[in-house]
Amino acid sequence: MADIIQAHDDDWSLVREIRLRSLSSDPQAFGQSWEKESAYDEAEWRSRVQEAAWFLAIDDEVPVALVASRHEEDSPANERELQAMWVSPGSRKGGIAQKLADAVFSWASADGGDTVTLYVGPTNAPARKLYDALGFTDTGDRWVLDEDDPDGAWIKMSRAL
Repeated sequence: MADIIQAHDDDWSLVREIRLRSLSSDPQAFGQSWEKESAYDEAEWRSRVQEAAWFLAIDDEVPVALVASRHEEDSPANERELQAMWVSPGSRKGGIAQKLADAVFSWASADGGDTVTLYVGPTNAPARKLYDALGFTDTGDRWVLDEDDPDGAWIKMSRAL
């Protein structure tokens, strides 16, 4: 079973490795692209690791999953946002997503949050099912990425700690 670690400054290359794998494997699940993030230099990746709490699942010294969390400036003070959750296809259905979520919940609570939120794409049924199982509920709020595609609005979900 994979171990969950919180990434620190020197782990930026592990975060980069698994993040780029997630974007190449499941690009529709994220609001970013492999093309954009693969162009980031070391300084940008180090900055990203410092600006959020990144958790990695490491199995036999290989990163197989990740998630990030942080307080977004435009969010209420009590909310922490779960972001970039991804488990490699060969490691799915083994409890890693639950362990990553638990790491986020613990971090969010220690950071002063009492609610964790996330956004999920409207057509990402597997992720929606996972988040339902983790105790998240639809808030009714939507994040519209493209004004010309109101059906493409991402769903905001929330879970109290």
